[in-house]
Amino acid sequence: MKPAMVLVSMALCAFATLTYAQESSDRQIYADRCVKCHGETGTGTFMLGRRLGKEKGMLEHRIDLTPELIRHVVRNGIVSMPAITRVEVTDAELDAIVRYLTRTRTAAAESTNR
Repeated sequence: MKPAMVLVSMALCAFATLTYAQESSDRQIYADRCVKCHGETGTGTFMLGRRLGKEKGMLEHRIDLTPELIRHVVRNGIVSMPAITRVEVTDAELDAIVRYLTRTRTAAAESTNR
């Protein structure tokens, strides 16, 4: 293998490891801050399923959530979801939650742009 290919291969491996670590961290923050209401049996999941259809109840499975929508709903609340303050969920934690909830949307967009 040529040295340049080795370097590219090593860089891709490091990127994949970093990406996996970031997603794991984001998933954990989502679990810590959101799953109580938005897990499988949570009130948020139930209410969203009632209003929008069962397929849209689980936030983790949706691909239609935009970063702007997530941030707006978290900070301002909507219907039965209260506004979440920066004390309860910091801006950095909200960034992680947004990354986690939009990960499949981002991956889908990247694959269609190739």
